[in-house]
Amino acid sequence: MIRFLKHSEIDKDRWNLTIQKSLNTTIFADFDFLSISSPHWCALVEDDYQSVMPLPTRTKLSIKYIYTPFFSNRLGIFSPEPITATKVKDFFDAIPKRFRQIDLILNRNNPCTLIEDKVIGMISHVLDLNKPYVFIAQNYSQNTTRNIKSAQKQGLEYVENANIESIINLFRKNRGKQKNVHYKKRDYITLRKLSSHARNCGFLDTIGVTYEGRLIAGALLLRDSQRLWFWFSGRDNAYADKKPMFFLLDEYIKRNAGQALQLDFNGSMNENVARLYKGLGGQAYDFNMICHTRDFYLGHLIKLYKSIFK
Repeated sequence: MIRFLKHSEIDKDRWNLTIQKSLNTTIFADFDFLSISSPHWCALVEDDYQSVMPLPTRTKLSIKYIYTPFFSNRLGIFSPEPITATKVKDFFDAIPKRFRQIDLILNRNNPCTLIEDKVIGMISHVLDLNKPYVFIAQNYSQNTTRNIKSAQKQGLEYVENANIESIINLFRKNRGKQKNVHYKKRDYITLRKLSSHARNCGFLDTIGVTYEGRLIAGALLLRDSQRLWFWFSGRDNAYADKKPMFFLLDEYIKRNAGQALQLDFNGSMNENVARLYKGLGGQAYDFNMICHTRDFYLGHLIKLYKSIFK
C-alpha cells in the first residue's frame, strides 16, 4: 500500500536507509538535503519504506503544487528493487488530488511508458572517467582541444577548495543578470545552505580558475555515490576570451580520470551548452519530467501568472 505522509510524519532514519540501499541512491533524496531545498516536502511511502517518492510542495495563488526545487537534479521513486512502469504509474496515481500541478524531474530508473502523456523528455550528458586521462582526451572534439590548448597558454591556475561564496557571486554578477535566469535572493540562500551541508558531509568539490590571483571561474560539484554532478558554476564574462571553463573542466577530468566514476554534466537542453559537454566526450542520455496539470483552466492561469510576474 502506498501512503501519503506529511513532512512531520516521515521517519528520517528509515527514509535515509531506503535511499542508501536504493539502486539509484542519490544525495538529492537525502532527508536533510530535501529539507533544505524544500522545507515542507511530503512523500509517498510504500509499505514499510519499501519504496519512497519525495514530493516537494508549494502553494501559490492558493494552488497547491509539486515541483522540482532548484539545485535538486533528480528525484522520483527510490527503491532497493528494480522499479517497473507499473510502479511508476501506481505512485503517480497515489499523488493526492489536491496537488493540481506536478512538475517533477524523475531519475533514470523510473520508466514512464504507462504515463507517457504526463511526462516530457529531457537530456543530460555523462562522461565515464574509468579510463586514463590520455584515452579520455582522445575523444575531445577538435574545437575543445584547441580551446584547452589556448587556455593553457593564458597563465591560468587551477585551484581546489575555492570559496563557495565567490563562485556564487561569479554567477550572480554575470550570467545571473540575464532575463532567462529566475533565481531569487532566497534561492541563493538555499544554495549556500545546501553547499555547506554537502561540504560537511564530504560530498562537495569546490574548484576554480584564477588569473593573476583573481578567481575568474569556478564550480561546485557533488560527489554522489559513483557519480560526480557538475552542479553549479560561474565565470567572469570579462575573461571569457581566456576560455577558463575549458581549462577548469579539463583539469578536473584529469584529476579524476582512472576512477570508477561518471561525470554528469546535468544537461543541457541548451544546444550551446550541450556542445561544450559533447566536446568533452559527454554522451547524451534521456530522463523524464512529470509535467501535468490536473485542471484545464489552471494551465491558462499559470501562463497568466508568469506573464505578470516574470
